[in-house]
Amino acid sequence: MSIDEKRRFPRLPIFSAALITHEGQGWLSEVRDLSQGGARLARPAQWNSADRSGCRVYFIFDQETVIAIDADCVRDGDEDLGFEFRPDQESIIESLLYESNFIDKSSP
Repeated sequence: MSIDEKRRFPRLPIFSAALITHEGQGWLSEVRDLSQGGARLARPAQWNSADRSGCRVYFIFDQETVIAIDADCVRDGDEDLGFEFRPDQESIIESLLYESNFIDKSSP
């Protein structure tokens, strides 16, 4: 981690599909990196900048392994979105990080 890095948790670069849901809407995306505190996802084409607290993100590792976690969109960039996982989901986060060990870490 660089000296300028201010994140609480180190990022793990991964490449996986994801589905972001909020108030009955959904957007397909891809995971760019993951940490114990959150994830960076590609910004979906139809994403708008309205309040996105209280999202649910489904990390899709394969047809049988999908992990859902509650998160808030805390960064809305031109190409990426930053999600912070909501509190009290430690066992889900542990499963998410465990499953990320079994996927390709490079982008296509």
